[in-house]
Amino acid sequence: MIGTARRYAVVAAAALLGLLGGCAQNSDGASSPSTSAERSVLASSNPAAGSTVAAPVNELALNFDPPARLVEVTVTGPDGMMPTMITSVGEVSRYSVPLPDLGPGNYTVRWNATVGGEVHEGTFRFTVR
Repeated sequence: MIGTARRYAVVAAAALLGLLGGCAQNSDGASSPSTSAERSVLASSNPAAGSTVAAPVNELALNFDPPARLVEVTVTGPDGMMPTMITSVGEVSRYSVPLPDLGPGNYTVRWNATVGGEVHEGTFRFTVR
């Protein structure tokens, strides 16, 4: 009987540690995608986080794993914030967001998406030369 109680206590403690670990925030720098979860649902982007690309940039591609419903994206650059229109029909893997031919400068992308009703968000930067 005591052995069974001890086993349940160990299993409960392991489950609690797993839950607490899943709530840890990504502490990477702002140049990489981040979310409120341990692993970002934003698998990649084009332009990529931290990259330097040639001007002009007229599209932002966001690739999610698992598929997500993109709720909001803003791009901030030398000319201020550029809100974008998002029409999401469900949880999908790839989004292509048209941009107004971004010229040289540093840009910050902020995104917000849901996966299975859970909210994820992140920020990353890239440079256009």
